[in-house]
Amino acid sequence: FTRVPTGSIKPTGWALDQANVQANGLAGHLRDFDSYVNGSIWMEGGSIEYSEMHESAPYWFNGMVALAFQLQDDRLIDQVQKFLDWTLDNQQDDGWLGPEPFVDNASEPRLVWPRYLLLLGLVQYAEADPTQTGRIVNAMHKFTAAVHDIFANNTQGDPSLGFQYDYQYVRWEEMLYSLQWLYDNHPEGQESQLIETMKLVRNAGFSWKDDWFTVDIFPKTAPGLADLNMQTLVNLLTMKAALKSEALAYRFTFDPSDIDSTWERINLVYTYHGRESGTFSADEHIAGLDPSRGTELCAIVEQIFSLATVYGILGNNSVADRVEKLAYNALPAGIFYDWWLNQVWAQNMDPFPWVNNGPNSNVFGFEPNYPCCTVNHPAAYPKFWMHSFFTGQNGTSLVHALLGPSTYTGTLAGSNNVTVAVDTLYPFSTTLDYTISALKSFDFHIRVPDWALSNSSTISIAGSESISLEPDSMNLHTITVSPGVTKLQLFLDDQIQVIPRYNGSVAITKGPLNYALEITFNKTSAPGLRSQQALSDAETFEWRLAIDPSTIRFVDKTNVTTILPQYIWAPDSQPVLMTVTACQIEWNLVNGTAAPPPASPNTCIGDKFEANLVPFAAARLRLGEIPLMA
Repeated sequence: FTRVPTGSIKPTGWALDQANVQANGLAGHLRDFDSYVNGSIWMEGGSIEYSEMHESAPYWFNGMVALAFQLQDDRLIDQVQKFLDWTLDNQQDDGWLGPEPFVDNASEPRLVWPRYLLLLGLVQYAEADPTQTGRIVNAMHKFTAAVHDIFANNTQGDPSLGFQYDYQYVRWEEMLYSLQWLYDNHPEGQESQLIETMKLVRNAGFSWKDDWFTVDIFPKTAPGLADLNMQTLVNLLTMKAALKSEALAYRFTFDPSDIDSTWERINLVYTYHGRESGTFSADEHIAGLDPSRGTELCAIVEQIFSLATVYGILGNNSVADRVEKLAYNALPAGIFYDWWLNQVWAQNMDPFPWVNNGPNSNVFGFEPNYPCCTVNHPAAYPKFWMHSFFTGQNGTSLVHALLGPSTYTGTLAGSNNVTVAVDTLYPFSTTLDYTISALKSFDFHIRVPDWALSNSSTISIAGSESISLEPDSMNLHTITVSPGVTKLQLFLDDQIQVIPRYNGSVAITKGPLNYALEITFNKTSAPGLRSQQALSDAETFEWRLAIDPSTIRFVDKTNVTTILPQYIWAPDSQPVLMTVTACQIEWNLVNGTAAPPPASPNTCIGDKFEANLVPFAAARLRLGEIPLMA
């Protein structure tokens, strides 16, 4: 498939509200008052960085470009345009983009790493604003020539020079992404140099394929403290981005083992460390299946982009399902519903911070631990929306891949002007209404999630009788759309699933949503708040609970809901929930926080009562993997 240009997909419905919440929240105001962005050395007169990685402003730019143009928000467009102008107007004669090291005549090599992020933002800008495409493409080609020479001459530096060069060493796939965009869209006769630069950058970097994502090497459990070192830390911090590395490499190697490696790494990561919320456990260090361990917010952001990219290249249905799970569960769980506060890492249960995470890591705040999550979190939803649609069959067909409310407007091959508007409460409802306008006939493909592959999933065309979906080998249901206006109604059959998890506990899912047992809590605001304190503050509210899944009852208000609340991830704002019978059980603390779930089944030590299972992200204090009662 081919990703459609940034800006051609606009969020609508509740997703548009979410985009505006993000623009009006922390993400949309980082340029105004975050010193690591507005005071960055990437800004005119700036001198502030949180590390020698010099990545804060490039992270911000990479995430903000798509949002600015998806919303057509003049304030945000002005911010990213000023960054663009300053960066391109100050490009050096040899093609180098961005600031040099702080110290004049520095002996360290030029650091390419943050420019990987800059290029990702430039790609989006060139697509979204045709008036800037020419100067952006010209600047990127000049920079590519400089990068080619750096790697050809082996002057790119290596991990021994510091953490920033470690990142450059392991995140080479980001550079490949931008070089391939140039090759596909604006090669300017430089195809050979582009391919050679891709090879040089990959060959100089860490081999994820041979030295990490193999059955013999990859850690299948949480490493012990004695096994942790800087290289394992770097690998674990960056492997979420590396999920796409060999899929991108395959586009120029044509080596089937690169595809095999892509599927092997996805299988390894999510089999041994996965969560039903879509993510894998990695609270800086990979953490196994114990649900008392969390996931860094940056990991969720990067998984969305990486796996959406993998889907675009290789088209595996389960990969797209996971992207939706991440976007509708793990991501909003790690950010406060008004999008002003974030967590460095979020958990199925709230434990004491682990390993090298500080005591504020699981507290919602402006910058609770690592600043990278503050400047990187804005990229997640915009990247999700910009991968919602792809073109196929040499640009003659259109694929709705990541489901949700949105509108696509663009031109398919043969000058076929097409608009597709999707009206839906998805993921809270699994009914999607399409209004399609086309100048000419074309094939429209709708991706059918794995959980909806039953005869009960149907489609109705122009109000006709519903018929069962007939997905092909790629799980795409195809409709040949005629010129003019066509209306479709899609219904996806989503059954409640009770999924076995750690120590015999269970996770509850329905369609793309993961449900969690909602725990009543007190709101507390204090510096240095830790999960141990959060639990003691809520001592009047019981959290040591087990459930009986056979008593689950689904409560659905979507049929009487037309407009969702602006803060859709706030408690009690969703039109769906489940009730279940629960009871108190014996459940110990470890180091002052919740231990892993006790082995099920468990004897009730209190009366049974009715509890709520709510969408995972809507529960501020939650049990996502829930013990069973005897």
